[in-house]
Amino acid sequence: MTLFELVKITLDALYDEAQKEYGKKTDDEIKDRIKYLSKSYGDLTNDDREPVDYKDPATRFAYVYKYVASHGDYVVKLLKLTRDELGKVFNDKKVRISCVGGGPGSDIIAVLKYLADMGKKEPVEKIVCYLLDKEQAWADTWTELDDKLDLDDITLSVNFQPLDVTDPDSWESQKKFLEADVFTLSYFVSEVYALDDGAVEDFWATLFKNAKSGALFLYDDNGSDVFNDYFDEQWKKAGLELIESESNTWWTPSYDEQASELAAYKDKFGENPKLKSKLSYRILRKK
Repeated sequence: MTLFELVKITLDALYDEAQKEYGKKTDDEIKDRIKYLSKSYGDLTNDDREPVDYKDPATRFAYVYKYVASHGDYVVKLLKLTRDELGKVFNDKKVRISCVGGGPGSDIIAVLKYLADMGKKEPVEKIVCYLLDKEQAWADTWTELDDKLDLDDITLSVNFQPLDVTDPDSWESQKKFLEADVFTLSYFVSEVYALDDGAVEDFWATLFKNAKSGALFLYDDNGSDVFNDYFDEQWKKAGLELIESESNTWWTPSYDEQASELAAYKDKFGENPKLKSKLSYRILRKK
């Protein structure tokens, strides 16, 4: 199954949810939300900007439609690069993955796609995934993902945990997600960069300090030195090991990913899913 096929399953459910909210106005609302997201992401370095609000089902549909498949594909590529460098990504039959800012779902579907591509080359039989996100509404989208998929030989447990990195009260008492083997940070750093008045920096310090030895961190984000320099400062202070990196280069989805799966929605909204991005990544390991 391709990432676009996975996204199509989720979009159908989100579209039904949006219709319950907006009825005949659903398509117009989604078109407005696509424009809202594009404008918001063009303003990520503005200290005065309002955080993107994903509570509305039309906004969540717009995000999943435009971005989740391509962002997921980039994480698949990061996992394969990690395997190239280290020989394998996972060491045990049971693995924990913490997706920081992972409510939209790109990270978890990427892990599933990667394991499907690898087959028996990775030992994983059970995945415990923590989706960490400020927006509780994302929980409805992904926590029953295993019921929608035919996962051969893999048991999936998805746990949603509300987490606002700007509010220490939301994460200081949460400990289990820190036991992850792999942490993903997909298009998250850029969303919180301008919101950091010290609390977010404290979150990075706590995350890197309390993660277990050998844990991997996969960062991918907009190709911009503003975000790269900010994130590099955080992990270097924590003494993480850099395995591989690249900055500000153009990436496109893999050849087997076909956006035609979403053709019906493209006809509705006159918008293509994002298929090309200027990207930066870091593959890091706690010593």
